[in-house]
Amino acid sequence: MPHRLIPAAAMLAAALAPGTALGQTEVRTSPLPNYNLVQLSVAASAVPIEQFETRTMEIGSCADAVKLGKAMGAKVERKAFVHATELPPQLRPLLKDLPNGMATPVLSEDGATLHVLVVCSRA
Repeated sequence: MPHRLIPAAAMLAAALAPGTALGQTEVRTSPLPNYNLVQLSVAASAVPIEQFETRTMEIGSCADAVKLGKAMGAKVERKAFVHATELPPQLRPLLKDLPNGMATPVLSEDGATLHVLVVCSRA
């Protein structure tokens, strides 16, 4: 199966930058969910995309994602209380129906850095 890169990394980085997580006291009235996410990022020069894609497709939980990220030398970031409206519009459909513990397809803006997001929970 050929791999596919989804060009959303720059928007993803901006949306999930430090300081975008919501405080627990903020009240939301939107029907869209808040996500608790794990993001794995790795340089494409360090890991072939096919290997990254194959290994991230085997993720079954956020604990698996963290463990795999550390094993692959990826940058592992936990993002709590990310509201769907804070995500780039192109990412919302990817996360909307993604089962908890599963990884998105590989995301990349220019092919230099590969990313996946894993939904730990939604509220």
